[in-house]
Amino acid sequence: MDMLTISIIGAKIIIEMIMFAIGASIFSFLNVIIYRLPRKMILVRDRSRCVSCKHQLSFRDMIPIISWVSLKGRCRYCKAKISFRYTFIECLGGISAVIATLYAGIKLKALGIFLITAVLTVVIFITVDKLRGVG
Repeated sequence: MDMLTISIIGAKIIIEMIMFAIGASIFSFLNVIIYRLPRKMILVRDRSRCVSCKHQLSFRDMIPIISWVSLKGRCRYCKAKISFRYTFIECLGGISAVIATLYAGIKLKALGIFLITAVLTVVIFITVDKLRGVG
């Protein structure tokens, strides 16, 4: 392989890593919607809090995937267990962003695919919670 090919492959990997981070971040906010919407809570104005101790979370507590891993799945303040589901949904967002851009390129079609995945994720998880009697 020549240097140009290696550079192109490297650039594609970096682009997909960025797409993963964007998708995970957007789906991190979808976690907020999934939790708050059925409970008729304010979606955007209030800061996130631990569901156990109600302590307001700092920025470093809310970095998608990384915070859950670095905190070993526990609240920084009360040490209560944080559901893996939040991280699962963030990973789902990252993966769906990567798949959409690999399939369609960085185009509106990829955004459409990603948005459909996002809406379906919210609907499915709210429905699952309702069926389980949560929220």
